[in-house]
Amino acid sequence: MESSGGSVASSAAAVPALSTAPTSLSLDDQASSVLTSAVSILQKYSYAATADLAEAKARADTQTRSVVVVGEVKRGKSSLVNALIGERGASPVDVASSTSATVHFVPATDTLPAGAAELLIPGGVQRIDRAELADWITTSGRRVVDPGTEVLPTGAVVATATDLLGGAVVVDTPGAGGLDPAHAQLAARTAETACVLVVVCDATTPLTAPEMEFIRGASATVDSVVVAVTKTDKNLRRWQPIAAENRRLFQEHLRRQIPVIGVSSLRALAAADHADPARRLAGERASGIAELRAEIRARLDLGAALPAVDGLRTALEGLRKINAKNAADIAIAQDSGAALPELTAERDRLQELKDHSGQWEQYLGRDLTLARQAALAVLDERLEEIKARWTTTINKSGMAVLRRNPQHFTAQIEKDLQGAMTAAVQAFLDGVRAIVMQLFDSEVVWAEIEQQVIASLDPRLTTGEVASKRQGLLDPSILTMGMIGTSMLGALIGVGAVAGVVWVGVNLGWKAMRSGKSNLLSWLRETLATARLTTARMLEATLSMSRPEIVIRYRDHVKTTMEQVQAQIADAKEAARLDAATREATVTRLSKNQRVITTKCQEIENVIAQLTAAAQAPATSTAGVA
Repeated sequence: MESSGGSVASSAAAVPALSTAPTSLSLDDQASSVLTSAVSILQKYSYAATADLAEAKARADTQTRSVVVVGEVKRGKSSLVNALIGERGASPVDVASSTSATVHFVPATDTLPAGAAELLIPGGVQRIDRAELADWITTSGRRVVDPGTEVLPTGAVVATATDLLGGAVVVDTPGAGGLDPAHAQLAARTAETACVLVVVCDATTPLTAPEMEFIRGASATVDSVVVAVTKTDKNLRRWQPIAAENRRLFQEHLRRQIPVIGVSSLRALAAADHADPARRLAGERASGIAELRAEIRARLDLGAALPAVDGLRTALEGLRKINAKNAADIAIAQDSGAALPELTAERDRLQELKDHSGQWEQYLGRDLTLARQAALAVLDERLEEIKARWTTTINKSGMAVLRRNPQHFTAQIEKDLQGAMTAAVQAFLDGVRAIVMQLFDSEVVWAEIEQQVIASLDPRLTTGEVASKRQGLLDPSILTMGMIGTSMLGALIGVGAVAGVVWVGVNLGWKAMRSGKSNLLSWLRETLATARLTTARMLEATLSMSRPEIVIRYRDHVKTTMEQVQAQIADAKEAARLDAATREATVTRLSKNQRVITTKCQEIENVIAQLTAAAQAPATSTAGVA
């Protein structure tokens, strides 16, 4: 356990003179400066673990940057994705078909070189050449329409040779499903993710009612929404009035200014082919793609400050604990007699905890069990909602609709199951965090326990088989949960603390669609039941792993805290023997340190407020809002 250590007379070596971040610095530089000085104070008071955690949280390189592109069928969405990343043919474009799975475009790495793609299938990934992508993730793809294909992916990761958006992942959502409100959830901004939602419309007509409704719902939960009006090259005279009308509609119906930028993907890709940098830049500006990229980068940068906020809050917590210890030491130095009874009572309380460890361990077991039950309640609620919704969809849509694009519907079921499972796991982690914080009041301890808990999440489960209409034949159906092995996908799957760890893969659910309505409903019920059972087992295993970690750490925490209290009691007795001048000098030194730290806390709070306000402010765009 961290401590501010030392006795009243000797502890708290003078804190460095207060260094306020110059106001002439940029906000990012102010945040870096104030964090550096806070970390220095934490280290001087032996809060090294808190200092390390604050610095780790503040690093922007831990944040995933994503651009989620959505749109109705035939709006030029995949062409716009290709224009954004500057590579012709990266996302399959075909007038006769649409994409049927989500594709993540990521900058190439050593493990995933440019030109390579990874298909997301149950159990892991399958590496293919990018040229084969259309066969697997379009409605008319050779593998998709082949009845003999055993496994169809529900997503893919593609490596790009260029990086024009500052390392951001560009997500091309399935065109076959049109505008799905769930796609907006991919663009939620957190300290771990900075995202922009790009809604694609075309230049032939103002926003449709479904498009407006989608943007209305998305803007309620997504900070950064940009509308791209495509195919401006085919509507040279009409696209600007259309864009102006879209802005007017946003102001009238949403009371919100949303950038509307006209883009010709055709001209943007032609510009990307130019070898001459000057001609390429001129072409990109004329096409509108340069403006769209600039708007996206500006909005991604708004979220880039959130890791710094996270790190500063951790440092602030540590400084407040130091100040609390300083206040206690000042009280001891000023009136040791008054402080002794309270310290003695705290020592006795800790001794009782130590002597009756079996009792609090029983309470701990109870609280962990309640956390698991609360998580299962979340899971049951989500699974019941999935069951009701998909039963209605199957009964109302008819098998013909489902069979027309089974890959898309399988991906939707997979996404729903993943959401239910991750919500349950996150609920359990939130419950465990509450227990840990009540016991330790330390983000450092929770960060260590959380890391070990998440590392234990690697389940596997298999559903039963779905009967085929043909005699004696079975359609095996597999549902897997575990870790994605692909190099770049870790931060793209899951939510909250379980991002990149917990995921769900539905294998051959699309084959069940070929077996008839009753068999598909049977498959759905069985898959949901299996997901529930296996998630419950996973939570039980996680509980079993969490309990000894907490018990061992809490025993050490009680022991260390007792030693500190005993040291304070000794300090109080020593202070009573000191002459008035020595006590006054001690109080003066501690009070000075406390003022320095209090001022530093206020400075941190001010920078946090500025960073938070900046992250919520709208980005500016030359296309702006008329």
